Amino acid sequence: MQQSKKKPNWILQALAIIAALAAVVFLAWMLVKGPWRFDGAHLDRLTKDDAPKAVLVTGFRTAVVSFGLASVAVLGAYLTWRNLQVTRATLEQTQERDANQHALSEKNLEHTRVMDREKQDLAREGQVTERYVKAVGLLASESNTSQLGGIYALERIMLDSPKDALTIIQLLSGAIRESSKTQRDDNDGEHPSTVREPDRSAFAVVARRSKSIVGAERARALNLRRANLAGVSLIGNDTSDLCGADFTKAKLNNSDFSGAALTGARFSEANLRRANLSNCDLREAQFDEGVILHRANLDNANLSGANLRKAQLQGAFLRGADLSGADLHEANLGGDGDSLAIVDASQLLTARVTSSTVLPPHLAKAEGMADHIQRCTEEYIHGGRNGVA
Repeated sequence: MQQSKKKPNWILQALAIIAALAAVVFLAWMLVKGPWRFDGAHLDRLTKDDAPKAVLVTGFRTAVVSFGLASVAVLGAYLTWRNLQVTRATLEQTQERDANQHALSEKNLEHTRVMDREKQDLAREGQVTERYVKAVGLLASESNTSQLGGIYALERIMLDSPKDALTIIQLLSGAIRESSKTQRDDNDGEHPSTVREPDRSAFAVVARRSKSIVGAERARALNLRRANLAGVSLIGNDTSDLCGADFTKAKLNNSDFSGAALTGARFSEANLRRANLSNCDLREAQFDEGVILHRANLDNANLSGANLRKAQLQGAFLRGADLSGADLHEANLGGDGDSLAIVDASQLLTARVTSSTVLPPHLAKAEGMADHIQRCTEEYIHGGRNGVA
């Protein structure tokens, strides 16, 4: 096949050489014999010494030479143009071939990169799984030291693999609930000394690593119902985020949540006696169903829109707290013989205070309080009749 393709090229080259030789011979012949060939009759009548004969021959030969040179120039120009076209076509083919090779190389390189990333991801997943299994094994140990190691190992996994945060937060919350159940069986669980150190550490990890969990998954992950967390402290925890956490019936007395984000958290029937909730974001939080807040510190807390129905607030500190829109229906802020909540009348005038709210005498008699209570009570009764109380 290769020989059949090359053969026509040799033929063309041979024909070109023959044509060139023929042209040279023809021009030579024209120079020597041309004048007599084209004007032989006229030249034959002239003598050898006749001047016009010499001029005619010289002019003819000059014309032939000029024609030959012009032909060579035209042929040279054509060959130059042809070579330029061939060179350009060759360059374009080379560029196209190089571009195709480059694209193929890039494709192969990208494929290699994808394969390498997949291998790295698989290797990383395997390492994370292995580390997770070991950490869970430590968490299930009887030794407090081993459990602490497992907790901090799980926190490290969350940092290296954020997609596993939900599972780990659920695991730690479940571990706290399970541990609290055992403590409730043994004692009332209200004394801070009953809280195990691993539970304190696990809770601190949950508080500082749950920010990335959102939506319905957050409510499931931050399930700390009936947890025994008396005396726990989040001091030193950067940006503690427990928004939406469920602390229903949890023991949180003497705990320190100061500055934590607790928007929408549920504390129904929880024990928050002497808890420190100062500077906390407690918007829309649920403190209903008789939550105990005796002598709790709520200074400068944001309680706007919070549900404090039936909350026991005797002796609570509410200095500078935002109570706008907070529901204090049937809440007890201290009455006869009870410790009085530390709060200003101006704060209560922004909250929903009804005739069922137990107020200290000096607050009940504050200017504008009676009208405010009457208005809120009417709104409550009206809302109750329409099923929105």
